[in-house]
Amino acid sequence: MLGGMQGGPATAAEVLDLVARARELCGRLEPEAISLVEVPAVFDALTSLDRLSGGAVLRMASRYEEAGAWKRNGARSPEDDLARKTGTGTRSARRKLSTSKRLRSQPKTDDAVRGGDLSPEQADEVSEGADAAPEVEDELLDTARRQPLHDLRRKVAEEKAKADRDREERARRLHRQRGVRRWDDADGMGNLLLRVPADRLREVDARMKPLIDRAFADARHAGRMEPVEAYAADVVVDLLLSEPADGSRPGSGSSGAPGRQAVRPEKKVIARIDVEALNRGWVEGDEVCEIAGVGPVSVSAVRRLLSDAFLTLVFEQGEDVRNVTHLGRQVTARQRTALEARGCRCERCGSTHLLDIDHNEGWALTHDTRTEDLSWACWHCHDLKTRHDLRFVGPIGRKRFVTRDGRDWEPPDRSPPGAEPSAARVGPAPPPSPEPEQGDLFTLAR
Repeated sequence: MLGGMQGGPATAAEVLDLVARARELCGRLEPEAISLVEVPAVFDALTSLDRLSGGAVLRMASRYEEAGAWKRNGARSPEDDLARKTGTGTRSARRKLSTSKRLRSQPKTDDAVRGGDLSPEQADEVSEGADAAPEVEDELLDTARRQPLHDLRRKVAEEKAKADRDREERARRLHRQRGVRRWDDADGMGNLLLRVPADRLREVDARMKPLIDRAFADARHAGRMEPVEAYAADVVVDLLLSEPADGSRPGSGSSGAPGRQAVRPEKKVIARIDVEALNRGWVEGDEVCEIAGVGPVSVSAVRRLLSDAFLTLVFEQGEDVRNVTHLGRQVTARQRTALEARGCRCERCGSTHLLDIDHNEGWALTHDTRTEDLSWACWHCHDLKTRHDLRFVGPIGRKRFVTRDGRDWEPPDRSPPGAEPSAARVGPAPPPSPEPEQGDLFTLAR
C-alpha cells in the first residue's frame, strides 16, 4: 500500500475540510494572474489534483451505494443517483460502480488510482482487463502510464478476448448485444450509434473505406478541408439512401458533396489463423485466430468471411511473409499482405487515409525491397520524409523521423503570417504524439 496510509485512513472531517479549502482556492484562481513561467507547473498540479479527486470518487462509489443514499434521494437505482451527482450518463455511472467494487480485490490498480497515476477512465479499462486476465495487470498498468487511452483500450480488448477460451460462445454473446441507438442532440444533429461485434464492423469498414478515401481526395483537390468524420457521414448517408434499382452503386454523392463518384470496394480484411484451427473449427492452446485491427476472434467469424472476396488469410504455417525480400522496386502481394496484417495506418501520425508504402532507406540506395524496410506513410508524412531526406526509426506503429546522420527531426515552427518561415529543427525529439482521433475510424488497407 501507499506510504500515505502510515498516518491512518482519512477521516470524514479531513475530507470535508480539504474539499472546503479546495473550493475556496479554486474560486480565487484567476488564470491571468498566474505568470506564464509558472503556468506549466500550476497546470500540472491541477491535473494531478483532478486525477486524485477523480480516483477518490471512483474508490468511494461502491461505498456510496452501500450507504443507500440513492433511495432517500428518490433515484431509481444507485447508478442513476451517481450519474446525476457526477454529471455523467447512466452507463458511465454503472461502469464506475463496477470498477469501484473490483478495486477492492485489485490492490495494484487500487494503489495506482490512490496515487493519481491513473485517470478514472484508465482505471476503468485496467480494472476490467485485470478482472478478465489477472496475470496481465502489471502490463496493463504499464500501458496506461506510457500509452494513450485508445491504445490501452485496444490492449484491454485484446487481453479480454485471449482470456475468453470459448470464442464461439463469446461470438454468440457479442452477437446478442448488437444494436442501433438513434437520438437528437441539443445542436440539432441526429445521431446514429451502431454497435456490432468488431469482426462484423471490419466488413463494414472494408466496404466504406474506399468511398471515404475518394471523398477525402476529391475534397482536397477542390481545396476543401473537412474532418474525415464528415466524409464518413456523407458515405453512410449515401449508402443508406441510395437507389440501387437504377443500377448505380451507393456512394455517388446523394448527400450533396460535389465531385464524389462511386468506387468499387477494393479493400480487404486481413485474418491470421493456424491451419489446424481453421480445419478443426476452434482454437486450442496457443493457436492464432485473429483479424488485424480487431484481435482474437472465433474461427466461425473467419469461416463466414471465407465466401467474401475481400478476405485475405495469413496462415501461420509456411513462408514467413515478414522476411520476404526481392530485387524489384514494387511491393509484392505477399509483402503487402504482411504490411496489412501489422496494421494499416501511418506509422508516424496514425492516419489511415491516403496511405503509401514507403521504402525507408530508399530503393535507390539499397536496390532491393525488404519487408522490414517498408513502412506505411500518409501523403503528408511521405511528403515530409521526401522533401527533408529523412528516415523512419522506432517500433512499428510508433515511428519518428531522423536525419540521415541519425539526429531526431522536428517539423518547422508555424510562423505567424508575414514572418519568415523557420527552418526545421534538429535535436531531441518530443514524446510521441497520440494518434489523431480520425485514426481510429478505419484501419484497413488497399
